[in-house]
Amino acid sequence: MDYRIAIVAAAFVAVAAHATPMSREAYKAQELRIEAEYDAAQARCKPLKGNARDVCNEQVRGVRDIQQAELALQYKPTADNDEKLRNAKAEAIYAVSLQKCKPLDGNAREVCRKDAKAVFAGAKAEAKLQKDVVAQQMRSDGIVRDRTERDDKVAEAQFNAARERCEMLPAEGRDVCLQDARRRFGKL
Repeated sequence: MDYRIAIVAAAFVAVAAHATPMSREAYKAQELRIEAEYDAAQARCKPLKGNARDVCNEQVRGVRDIQQAELALQYKPTADNDEKLRNAKAEAIYAVSLQKCKPLDGNAREVCRKDAKAVFAGAKAEAKLQKDVVAQQMRSDGIVRDRTERDDKVAEAQFNAARERCEMLPAEGRDVCLQDARRRFGKL
């Protein structure tokens, strides 16, 4: 299992997570699914030996942590949960990178570890910066949603008022008035 592929796949799920709210029952079911997949993946790591086994275990743990963070974001879309997801991705990559550095010797090992730490620090800083962006985006989405709902209610009230005015007209003018009101308010 290539952890990078799993992380990229997890990123696509995270995008969908923002769109669909989730019930408590669905959340619990997904938690159980994630744990079952984790157990099965860990079992696939057991036959491996040495560092390969350690790398495999870190990859599996990283995928699980990312899936749990995605699930939390889908269940409760907040800027904090988005930051937790970004941090989970950074930590997964960092943990695997450190495991891959272990078989190296001397200076190569130190350089590998420093490179992994630098990438991790950059990813953590980016997650923190993105938290503000996501929070602002969520606020903007909320404002747009609230305004759209308000505008829809106003338009519905205006249509109902126009329909009531049409109902007061004699029969020959009523149909033309109702058609005009439907056309103006998009109720065709």
